[in-house]
Amino acid sequence: MINEVLDQLVYLKLKSAHSYLKELHINDGISQSEIKGLYKVLKKEVEAKEENNKLYNVKVAAFPFIRKIDDYDFSFQPNVNEEKIRAISKSDFYTEAINIIFLGNPGVGKTHLSVAIGYEVAVQRNSVYFIKFTKLIQNLKQAYTEGTIEKRLKLYFKYKLLIIDEVGFNEVSPLEAKLFFQLIDKRYTKRSTIFTSNLTFDKWPNILGQDEMITKAILDRILHYSYIFNITGPSYRIKDKLDTQQSEEF
Repeated sequence: MINEVLDQLVYLKLKSAHSYLKELHINDGISQSEIKGLYKVLKKEVEAKEENNKLYNVKVAAFPFIRKIDDYDFSFQPNVNEEKIRAISKSDFYTEAINIIFLGNPGVGKTHLSVAIGYEVAVQRNSVYFIKFTKLIQNLKQAYTEGTIEKRLKLYFKYKLLIIDEVGFNEVSPLEAKLFFQLIDKRYTKRSTIFTSNLTFDKWPNILGQDEMITKAILDRILHYSYIFNITGPSYRIKDKLDTQQSEEF
């Protein structure tokens, strides 16, 4: 048990206490019962620190809300493979740089699922970041204008999982499409990204600078290693409206 206690002190970065405990142990200056008591006390501190670390990664992820897989109504969207979603959320897909793409009309739960998977990755003490596509493009364009595009690309590259939400709600210029390509190319085979979009892939050239070549290059890298979910069910917003009407009728 002495080794376990020493490991706890290392994890808690208590260097002086670590050295003193080793000295006490070598000189028989501490009993086994005292070590056991120390272990119990430090265990609580270790657990608290681990929980704080989890919460920190969730906080810096900048999720627009917190949703979990259990909060998603798979019965309302039966074409979504619940077993596969749960398996992915518990897997280490992000260590293999696998992307996830959720396609579908507004309101079908694409953002919900992306956040839920991102949450599971974040609580495993991994770096995750959520950003709307429009905001991402604005940031890249601003960095390009200011001459800091490489710095900005490195910032977005560092996240083990980057969630880019609502690709397709706004058209971007040819320059902005090329900047987006640089980010995708930089993360390709090295980092995982989750995308949500209300557009099928054949319509992506329409919003990426009307440039079929750059769009093909982007999609080739996104889709090479990826899971794709095309959600064709109704909107949750309609479901909520129907539920409200039904409750009022009764």
